[in-house]
Amino acid sequence: MTVRVFLRQSLFSQKGEHLPATAVILEGELVEVLPLGVRVKVSRWMDERGKELTAEPRDLLIPDSKLDHVSYR
Repeated sequence: MTVRVFLRQSLFSQKGEHLPATAVILEGELVEVLPLGVRVKVSRWMDERGKELTAEPRDLLIPDSKLDHVSYR
């Protein structure tokens, strides 16, 4: 199932990780709904203005505390 995930705050990145630090909207395939969050294979990254960001697809576990809204498409 395709989802669009809106985050409460931007992602952060650590040295060696290649996540766009300003991403707040993620699109991809829902892999799993967990008791404390969702796992999504992210294929599209966007900033708060909807501008697409450059990044490789990535499988992310996003905790509920980071989620603002998940839209199922």
